[in-house]
Amino acid sequence: MILYAVIAKAKDGTILVESTIGGVEGNFPQITVEVLQQIVATSDWTSSLGTLQSSSAVELLPEGGKRTFIQRHDEGFFGGLFSGVANWGGGDEESGVMEDKLDYYFHLSRASEVICLCISDDTDPRYHAVNFNCLDDARNKFTSSYSPAKITKAKAYEMDKAFRRELGKIVHYYNENRTKFARQDKVNKMLDQIDDLTKVLGRNIDMVLEREAKLEDLVQQSESMMEDTKVFQRRSVKLKKKARRDYLKWYFIAGAVGVLMVFRIVAGMLGKQSEKND
Repeated sequence: MILYAVIAKAKDGTILVESTIGGVEGNFPQITVEVLQQIVATSDWTSSLGTLQSSSAVELLPEGGKRTFIQRHDEGFFGGLFSGVANWGGGDEESGVMEDKLDYYFHLSRASEVICLCISDDTDPRYHAVNFNCLDDARNKFTSSYSPAKITKAKAYEMDKAFRRELGKIVHYYNENRTKFARQDKVNKMLDQIDDLTKVLGRNIDMVLEREAKLEDLVQQSESMMEDTKVFQRRSVKLKKKARRDYLKWYFIAGAVGVLMVFRIVAGMLGKQSEKND
């Protein structure tokens, strides 16, 4: 459950509005100020109205970032920097809530020149997602009500009177419906997984169809090559027969020429012999 929520300037961590649920007592506001100062000291902030440069190379909460820090009942916060936290008012052993045994979760998101923070005692990570949705709704409502220039120039708790009730309503709505939202988030994740699976199956089907198309192209190319081979074979046979005919033709011509030359030589020799006899 969300116990405490604030909206602060991203530039210097100045709290502009806060909301505490009934029954909570302790030093949540004080510890929140320390947390915000630690976040601001390790974050870069720039806008047309000013610049704040981080004093640390590591940003705990960069622009657009979301983080959850935890303070366990037996540990310090931020490496022991903070030792005290607020406690539930009226906690006792009979109710099962031990004031000195609670773990607190600090959910922070930074965007649109504001830092939204809420503190919860939710140990279930599904509720952490719900808490961040609450911060997103609170930031959207806040930034739609006040301009960036107004937010940047605002003094501490300047919007507290006008926006505290609205912030409290948002926190109450998410606290009352957090179980439903957690289930809905689980269903949405399942639907997203189904969509991802559907996309994967679709891609696999496309790949199979593309592969089949390529196989059909290969079959067609193979058949075309077979036809070309048959044509080439027929042409080879024709060329071989033509070459054989040409060979025989020239063979016969050469033979005839040879016979004629022999005949002429013999005839010439016979003519000379007859002349000598005369």
